Order: sequence, then structure tokens, then C-alpha cells
Amino acid sequence: MDAAHIQTATIPFDLTGLPALSMRFGTSSDGLPIGVELAASWHSESTVLHIAALLESLSPVRDQHPTI
Repeated sequence: MDAAHIQTATIPFDLTGLPALSMRFGTSSDGLPIGVELAASWHSESTVLHIAALLESLSPVRDQHPTI
């Protein structure tokens, strides 16, 4: 996949300075990762991080780590 296509989801937040993050939340039946993107209003970084932590605690992939 072209890198420019992947960036289309993050460019609006980069340009506006809004806090945002993307995280893996699960896996599809085909074995592909399922992601979640969170965004909030200016100066709400703590809100984004708090919600991400809550989602991570519920995520079925929270304890999966790549083999090194």
C-alpha cells in the first residue's frame, strides 16, 4: 500500500494540532489487524490517552507481542 494513502487518516490531525492516536484493537477472521483511531479537541491529550488505556484493557490482543 502506498504510504501517502495510509497518511490520509492522520494528516487532518497533523495540520490542526488535534491530539490523536491509532492503536490495534483486535484481529479479523482473516487474521488482519483491526485498528481504532481516537481524536479529541485541543489540549485533550489526557482524554485520548485515558480512553486508549481503557480500550487496551478490553482488547483481546492486549497481551500479544511480536516474536523478537
